[in-house]
Amino acid sequence: MRCFLMIVAILAIIVLAGGWWVWGNLPEIAGWWIEQNSRGVLDGPVEIGDIQWVGSGVRLEKIAGKLRTRQGPVPFVAHSVASVDPLTFFYKKKPVRFSFEGLKPEGSDSPGVYGEFVVHFANEFSLDLAAEMDKIALEDLRWIDPANLAGASGALKGSLRYSQMGNEPPHFEVNLDSPEPGGFLQAKFFDLFLPYLPASSQKQRVEQLASTGERLVKFKVARLTASMPDAHRMKIFLRILILDYNLDLKLNVEVRTDSEDAFLKIAQWMGVVEVQS
Repeated sequence: MRCFLMIVAILAIIVLAGGWWVWGNLPEIAGWWIEQNSRGVLDGPVEIGDIQWVGSGVRLEKIAGKLRTRQGPVPFVAHSVASVDPLTFFYKKKPVRFSFEGLKPEGSDSPGVYGEFVVHFANEFSLDLAAEMDKIALEDLRWIDPANLAGASGALKGSLRYSQMGNEPPHFEVNLDSPEPGGFLQAKFFDLFLPYLPASSQKQRVEQLASTGERLVKFKVARLTASMPDAHRMKIFLRILILDYNLDLKLNVEVRTDSEDAFLKIAQWMGVVEVQS
């Protein structure tokens, strides 16, 4: 009996020590799990400064990671991610809402992106994301195309919606506005649009503008909308008003891909993310 009790005591110590180790390393474990399930979008584990258990929910704070892009890793931070619903809803196969705030590139002075996402583990996994952007600096987007967006400035506001259920095609929509007084873009940035413009006086003005190279050009207002009508294509509408060139550029583009994972493929094509194969 004494030997049996000794074995039980040793096992209890091992379990407690293991639990203590897991608890002490929970931020690192959670960060590793997030990176492993990011489909290669993240470059390395996510760092989580603190994990707080609030009732039957959880709150992650001081989050930092790196987005894998064609231009190299882009560091980002988030102030917090917190469960709105009890985590016990997962066990009951109910949707669980999470809120997040302060998502932005590292070093940015803007308040960042905020919103909610809903995760549902039932017969199929589903995700619904709703994000809002207020007073985001155009400078925060330079990492998308450093060469053409160098020196860019202006304020952005808008919203993003993304939802997907199981293996079905995702639904995606983004609306971004840069209202008056506008901001500045490099002239050569407009060279990107020339292949999509039909022969016209407007195209001639864009060619004249783009030919001035790295000179910064003031725009008064700008708007970008994008949506996915189906799994194979994305529709993009862009408007930029430049008074100095009497140019009200309006561009409708439809990007197609043979893959049903159009959202990720188009993001890769644009250089926003670079996913490892």
